Amino acid sequence: MILFEDKEIRRKFLFINSIRIAVLTAFFFITVVLSFFQIPFSIIPIIIFILLSIVISFFHFTVFKIAKISFSIYFQVITDIIFITVLVYFSGGISSPFYFLYFLPIVVSSIFLSRRDTIYTAIGSYIVYGILSDLMYLKILKFYPGFFDHDISTEKFVYNLIMSFISFTIFAFISTYYFENIKKKGIELKNIQENLKDLVLLNSTVLDRMESGFIISNSSGKIISYNEKAKFYLNLKNNYNIFKILNINNGENFSKKIENYDNRLIFEKKIKKHSLEISASIINDIYSFEKILVFLISDQTKKKNIEIELKKKEHFALIGEMSAGIAHEIRNPLASISGSIQFLEKELKLDKDSKNLMDIIVKESKRLSDSIEEFLQFTKTSPLEKSKFDIGALISEVTELAVLNVTNIYIKKRYSEGNTVFADRNKIKQVVWNIINNSIKAIGNEGEIEINIFKQNEDLFLSIKDSGVGIKREEIKKIFLPFYSKFTSGIGLGMAIAKRIIDEHSFNMEIISEINKGTEVTICFGKN
Repeated sequence: MILFEDKEIRRKFLFINSIRIAVLTAFFFITVVLSFFQIPFSIIPIIIFILLSIVISFFHFTVFKIAKISFSIYFQVITDIIFITVLVYFSGGISSPFYFLYFLPIVVSSIFLSRRDTIYTAIGSYIVYGILSDLMYLKILKFYPGFFDHDISTEKFVYNLIMSFISFTIFAFISTYYFENIKKKGIELKNIQENLKDLVLLNSTVLDRMESGFIISNSSGKIISYNEKAKFYLNLKNNYNIFKILNINNGENFSKKIENYDNRLIFEKKIKKHSLEISASIINDIYSFEKILVFLISDQTKKKNIEIELKKKEHFALIGEMSAGIAHEIRNPLASISGSIQFLEKELKLDKDSKNLMDIIVKESKRLSDSIEEFLQFTKTSPLEKSKFDIGALISEVTELAVLNVTNIYIKKRYSEGNTVFADRNKIKQVVWNIINNSIKAIGNEGEIEINIFKQNEDLFLSIKDSGVGIKREEIKKIFLPFYSKFTSGIGLGMAIAKRIIDEHSFNMEIISEINKGTEVTICFGKN
């Protein structure tokens, strides 16, 4: 019965056969040297036998490659016993100095086979050796010519047989006990290695799938281990120092600070546009490290952005409440003034100049009321009412209204219907209206507005490009600021309202402009 896996057997078999060939080669040279001295028996057959054994050993390599493993091992054990028996015969039979070589097939059996097979090998070796000894003692098989000890006493014969039996048996038990323990330890070690490999793989998989970054460093800050999230946040490598990355000047003071905070210190760092919350703790006396530092890193960027947006909404809500009250106090007197002027204009007989003054008051009152309405719209926030709609159809509605009272401005449409967007239709309509209205103001007397809807990398885009006066590069950043306007009409809230609506939807808006060549506003609606 084979107790090892194929690869391990092959490796051990080749190693043992290599040793076997080296030993036989050494025996060959020793025998050749002895042949120059006076020895009472012919040494030529032994030299031939050793050479033949070397050839057989090389033959074992070939058999091992083409035959089954079990057959190769049993074949080697049997041929070894046969060749050792022949060598013992040529060197004096029961008096041979080479009978100890029977230990070799016993060792091979104990390495590769079970305890039972090893005992069988020892018994088989003893039986073959005993039969050879009996035949030579009874002179049925003649001694090899030249050997001087032809007559062996019965006591010596029995003693040698008993001692060989005892030595073969004891050696078989000792070798099997020793090698079986090695095999068991090898199997246990292999199982431990497999379990360790699985644990390392599990640990690596779990750490890499963590949403938080994980870093381990020694007491001086040199990074020992980290996961993919930590690498993403901090662009780490093994030889990096965590103290330098986090701008910690004194690592020893930092460690004391952690211990003073019940072994958990939490702090925040802004790194590569990420708002990171870092938790640091210490583990003492682990493996060969006197102290290691463990850092857990979580990305708080989204949370911070949500907090900022909430503060903005709270700010707008407060402004809205205040503005509603102020607007109420302003619009009512404006309505009274406008109504009174229109009544007086009808009742009184006014000259042309007075009538013009009355008209100016009415128009300016209306303009002021519209500005107040636009400001209220900017400060007022309401929940999004999202639905799917055709953005092309919405643009057609807006452009028809926008050019009712406009001449010499041509609108070029480069899109087809069927481009659906999931958003608040009324608010997106307000965005498109504000952008087109700004384009009309920028063009002035004559020009062109090009509207394009297209897809890129599965994202839907809307582009509105005019041939107006353009915007200076340093002024583009100010476009979305409230009350910033380059036009005489309006109070500069159109693009600020558009930007707020786009941000509420988590869409993106970009402006590209060049003086005297025009402006292009592009909105990305994402995947729809």
